[in-house]
Amino acid sequence: MARCVRIGMVLLGALALADVARAQNAAALDDLFEAADRGEIAAVAAAARTAPDDDVRTLLAARLAAARDDLGPARPDALRRLAAEGNDPALRRAALSVLSTDAFARGDYAEAERVTLLLEPLVAATGDTEELAELQRLRGVAALLAGQPATRVEGTIAAGSAAARYDRVGLPRIDLAVNGQTQEAVFDTGAALSVLSAETARRLGVTVLDAETEVGNGVQGTVPVRVGIADRLDIAGTTLRNVAFLVIDDAQLSFPQVPGGYDIKAILGLPEMRMLGRLRMEEAGRLAVLPGPGAGGDANMTIAGNAMYVDTEMGGRPVPLLLDTGANRSGLSALFAEANPAVIASLATAQTRQASAGGSREQQVATWRDVPVAVGGRTLTLAEVSIALPGQGPRPRSYGQLGSSLLRRFASYTLDFTAMRLELGAPLN
Repeated sequence: MARCVRIGMVLLGALALADVARAQNAAALDDLFEAADRGEIAAVAAAARTAPDDDVRTLLAARLAAARDDLGPARPDALRRLAAEGNDPALRRAALSVLSTDAFARGDYAEAERVTLLLEPLVAATGDTEELAELQRLRGVAALLAGQPATRVEGTIAAGSAAARYDRVGLPRIDLAVNGQTQEAVFDTGAALSVLSAETARRLGVTVLDAETEVGNGVQGTVPVRVGIADRLDIAGTTLRNVAFLVIDDAQLSFPQVPGGYDIKAILGLPEMRMLGRLRMEEAGRLAVLPGPGAGGDANMTIAGNAMYVDTEMGGRPVPLLLDTGANRSGLSALFAEANPAVIASLATAQTRQASAGGSREQQVATWRDVPVAVGGRTLTLAEVSIALPGQGPRPRSYGQLGSSLLRRFASYTLDFTAMRLELGAPLN
């Protein structure tokens, strides 16, 4: 009898150790996927090469492929197997997150809604209320778009150009046409969907759906939106059909804190840019669509849903930054500050105000001066970079953004969404 008890205790101990190991593996997988979602894929690639478990290797390889926009037709079948009911929750959560990211990136909103609905209870079980809230907002947008016809290119992508300029706050604006009417729009890689103000949508004859949802904004708040569908969008000689816009009240796109007032009527977002394949913004005042392959070279961009990241070095430190042409300045977040306390220790701090659609907020920032930056095969020095300090609002999901202030230091920048590469032209004096 004593021997049976001892055997039973040994088995219970082994099971307890197995539970601990599973919990550790789940936490490690969560950490790797969170890293990929902010553009850090080197650690994911290393783990994919050494993971002893076939399912974990499959998940990591799929997340890497999704980051380079190259998931392919075979991997989703393996992901759906791992996402099936009854599998380990950590594996299911990881598989569904890749499927969700891929569906949003491809504009398959019906699939995005279906997968996100399955993912929500698994995220809720982790206790991460911020991630759950963001997931629910994404599902709200996907639900509105799920029943609409998919955006498509009419005919083929043509070589062409459009007039471009920088406005008085430093944002790039281009000329395009919506339903045959000319409209100026902010050229914004940081916009997960294109945007129109409510009055602009009405004037351009865009069909606006009655239902309303909300999305996050750049100041860690939310803004109510509806969805509008434009029958036709013409950009630099190429025509897109059935283009989805977020429609936002005009007041939410007005910024009275800018001296003299400032507003935005339209934003061209990342989904439509990606459909065009390869774009070049020229400081001289032109946006060009460039059909065909580029000059080649290593990929330096990754994608997480409809957020693009670019490999960057700041002060000799590798740091992926959100590629955000709709930000007039480049800057670093509290996440960077937490990871690099030695950089922050000797810097002067001040209070500043950050504005985005739907509001603004005060934040404490440190100023890092004369910062060496390497990106897109080029190097330069920024006179100063603002770093948001921790402890103000929800935890940021990226290390910061690479904005127009840096991109304008070059004669041009090319966004090659086929090669997943940012290329920079000749430096300007």
